[in-house]
Amino acid sequence: MTENACRVIEKDGYFLTNHRVLCRRGVMWLGQTCNLRCNFCYFLDRINDKAHPEHAFMSLEKAKEMCRTMVEVYGNNSVDIQGGEPTIYRHIYDLLAYCRDIGLKPTLITNAIVLDSMERCKKLVDAGLFDLLVSVQGIGDVYDKVVGVPNGSKRQLTAIDNLQQAGIPFRINTVLYPEVLHQLADVGKLAIAKGARAVNFIAFNPFIDQSLGDKRSEANVPKYSRIVESLLPVIDRLSEAEIEVNVRYLPFCLFPEPYRKHVQNFQQIIYDLHEWESASEIWSGAGPQRMAESELEPPTDFYHRIQNLRCTNEFAHAPSTRFDANLDRVMKQLAHLAKKHHADDRMTIGLFGNAKIGERVIGEVLASEALSATFEVYGFISTDSFRTADELHGFPWHSDSDLAKDRPDVVVNCSDTFRNDIDRIVTGAAPDTRLLHFFADADSPSDFEPVFYVDELGEVEGFTQMEYAYKEYRVLMPKFMHPYSKSAQCAECSVNGICDGFHADYARFHGFDEIRVIDEGRRIFDPRHYMSGQMKVVEDEERDWALPVV
Repeated sequence: MTENACRVIEKDGYFLTNHRVLCRRGVMWLGQTCNLRCNFCYFLDRINDKAHPEHAFMSLEKAKEMCRTMVEVYGNNSVDIQGGEPTIYRHIYDLLAYCRDIGLKPTLITNAIVLDSMERCKKLVDAGLFDLLVSVQGIGDVYDKVVGVPNGSKRQLTAIDNLQQAGIPFRINTVLYPEVLHQLADVGKLAIAKGARAVNFIAFNPFIDQSLGDKRSEANVPKYSRIVESLLPVIDRLSEAEIEVNVRYLPFCLFPEPYRKHVQNFQQIIYDLHEWESASEIWSGAGPQRMAESELEPPTDFYHRIQNLRCTNEFAHAPSTRFDANLDRVMKQLAHLAKKHHADDRMTIGLFGNAKIGERVIGEVLASEALSATFEVYGFISTDSFRTADELHGFPWHSDSDLAKDRPDVVVNCSDTFRNDIDRIVTGAAPDTRLLHFFADADSPSDFEPVFYVDELGEVEGFTQMEYAYKEYRVLMPKFMHPYSKSAQCAECSVNGICDGFHADYARFHGFDEIRVIDEGRRIFDPRHYMSGQMKVVEDEERDWALPVV
């Protein structure tokens, strides 16, 4: 880690420090219902599709139970509440009050449009709101075009004036969308003039719904070098004004060394107090916790989840992986069923959940003379909202609604995250179907140990077991949860171990010509290497645990 003397600057109601501790913030998605239609939104399809299971807002009771779990199970002390748009959630005041009552400091991630009413601002504060993270996607006509709402910017600017007048702390998010780049300086001026505590500049990411169809193209994905050219003077001005600046999900090598402390990839955000603690995010971000009609799944043991992530096909070669053990257990269960099967017709086997794991199970069945003689592949199964074609990996792709009329004899649940939901779907629609599980029970011992099975993992002096687990999870995210890619040059870079790389489709659009290999004479694995020089916000309510002990 780059050596930087520990500093603390006291501000009005908060502090700035370069002391790094693990974040303790949770996150929840109330439902993908929104009053805007931002071009770059991760959830654009879910917002437009009222039938999508994540579209509707959840009940207040479910939201409260999620918040209670964050406190009691995961030890979170603050929470980002988002929608869609949380300010139009009809129970928002009751939810804020509940968060405050249980010691969970609430933030709303919001476009703030409806806060052009001072009365609404005051009601939020009275209910228990701590602060807001306001999405400022340009100013004036640019904003209105990007978010798809006339007069949206005018209303948002009025809302920000209200926040300043009411003394409500706020931070700003701005997506680095092409139409907005020429206004980054204006966003910076707004932040300075209105007293924002931090500004996050976020890459236009190919995540979730943005990864589907042809939403992203060479025309609307700006070159990284163009983004950096627009950003550097804005970073300078905000830093001079002692406003925290973060640039999320861009490669380090695009930035001159003095600016790299502001760059945050997936690994760096574990030390950002305004980002999300990984263990609770894995649980709260899973489908059942985001769907109004689904029951909450039991809390996930973080170490167990990391072990299961190692079980994907991509990392089946990893030391201490459970993949082979899990596969062997499922094959033995299928062999046992085969021995007991005496009918002339073959049994049908379906795969629900992770398609790559399901494909591997099918391959093992077909490669076995005994199993292939007993089992016929029914195909893959998904819920209606996830099924997008008639075939998957060369086999039929069924909807869960097919199960009642055409049920398989055996279903292998290849999902860890959606396990309980899939169990309910299968047993509800086809109660006579035998259900097997690829993943072991969540309460089995996790026996977690750090293992370095990909280039980005390595020893870090002073790291705790939790930090190794957090880092491993954040390393895996851009490898298979979100689409990133790296070139051969990246392997030569000293900071390859802390960098996500390039968005995969970006590399297809623009190539890797912008890469500049960083040579620091050694390989860096500590995510804090650059950010230890950055001054970040610590709220007064966090001083006891987030500021250095003097």
